[in-house]
Amino acid sequence: MKVFASYIPKTDGNLAVWAGTYKEKLGSLGESLGLTQTEIEEQQDAAQSIIDSINKSDLKKAEMKEATTAKELVKQGNLQLIRAMVLRMKMRPGYTANAGKELGVISSGQTVDTNGLKPTITAASFRGYVSISFNKQGMFGISLYSRLKGQQEWQSLGTAKGGPFVDYSALTEVDRPETREYMALCYDGLEETGYPSDIVTIVHGG
Repeated sequence: MKVFASYIPKTDGNLAVWAGTYKEKLGSLGESLGLTQTEIEEQQDAAQSIIDSINKSDLKKAEMKEATTAKELVKQGNLQLIRAMVLRMKMRPGYTANAGKELGVISSGQTVDTNGLKPTITAASFRGYVSISFNKQGMFGISLYSRLKGQQEWQSLGTAKGGPFVDYSALTEVDRPETREYMALCYDGLEETGYPSDIVTIVHGG
């Protein structure tokens, strides 16, 4: 027995386009197909509801990405301020271990095996920049590198102590999207250590 594929697209993007076409064409063809005006409007409302739900979902996803990036930027800037102040407090005569314990600014004392260190990174493309979030595995920071897909040499983007790292590098060719690759190494404050992260690939449109 033959089984035919559904005419309804599976991906949201294609489904939204399909629903829009169905709604539009039904307005001109529905009557000739024997549908009442009520039935036509009911079908059009159903198609529009599909479109609206997909658009709302896409908007929420975009807002979540922006909110996550904004959160990380706020964390990065303000945690740097806090760390700097904590360092100053620990150098003052009035500082005690008990005060540090109450403030929660005493290290756990856990050691890190630098031989097996391997940072993890993720990248997201936004208009004008790429945001790279990372896990530095308890180290001081990471060294971040980038290159165009197909190139052999990595270009250093510098070091980062807190994420996300924002890459504002311009497109190699104006208005032509490019595929970029990113890679990172843990940085202990003096030198790189451990293994390179997995390479993350992303298409950036500038």
